Amino acid sequence: MEKLIKDFLFYSEFTIRKKDSSIKSLKKDLEQLYDYCKENNIVDIKKISSTDLRDFSLKLQKENITKRSLGRKLSSRRVFFKYLIENKVISKNPMTPIKTPNFNIEIPEILSLEEINLLRDIIDISKCNGIRDRLIVELLFSSGITPIELIMLSEKAVNLEEREIIIANGKEIRRVFFSETTRKFFKLYFEAKKLKYKERYNENIIFVNGSADRLSDRSLRRLLVKYGKKAGIKKEVNPFIFRHTFGAYMLSHGMNIIYLKKLMGHLNIETTKIYQELIKKPIVLKDLNIH
Repeated sequence: MEKLIKDFLFYSEFTIRKKDSSIKSLKKDLEQLYDYCKENNIVDIKKISSTDLRDFSLKLQKENITKRSLGRKLSSRRVFFKYLIENKVISKNPMTPIKTPNFNIEIPEILSLEEINLLRDIIDISKCNGIRDRLIVELLFSSGITPIELIMLSEKAVNLEEREIIIANGKEIRRVFFSETTRKFFKLYFEAKKLKYKERYNENIIFVNGSADRLSDRSLRRLLVKYGKKAGIKKEVNPFIFRHTFGAYMLSHGMNIIYLKKLMGHLNIETTKIYQELIKKPIVLKDLNIH
């Protein structure tokens, strides 16, 4: 079984060219399945039954794993056993009788226009780091990129004229777009950063800390939480709240959900559908301005 998992991961990475984050998730999920089989003396992949797989799912549920993670792990098992069927390793798919649980959708929080303006107003843009932080807020809000995508950006990935960013995530590449306000702060930040860091200026790293090194994910979260508290916002202002606000805004303004899925880099349309549920709630999105 261990070899079959390695073969499947190799196939996923080099044949169908799944991105690195997907390979890591598949590896983790299938290693958990392998450990479960070892614990229960299941050494032959052909002897894994639907009952075994249901028991494995129950075991995971008892470990307080989030519903989204449980769904992903179930999906990992589905694609693995489908691969085994297609390669004639097994003749009967034990996943066939197993239905996807109807998990309650966890609705994320988003920011209102008032809260976004409070954040904008609270940031002092008289210094380089303040301009950086305002740019971070504008970019997260107007592009919907993830925090790791933001901190890994280089200048060559940004096209200021077209207001476009090329996001390279593993083997997959996608384009995202940003607002005119974001372009303004990109220009201000590049100028301020060159003056501040001089010979330490590195065009391969956009968002830097005080030592001119790449800003960390932890530092990014910490500074956004700090501004949120300073602005008196009761929600936790973390990097993902901007991404959720972006997704809800785009759907509420008529964007096609398939295009939004592509724009946000979601692997599964079910993830994007969360925003359909979100915009059913009595929230005010019409006044949000991403331009």
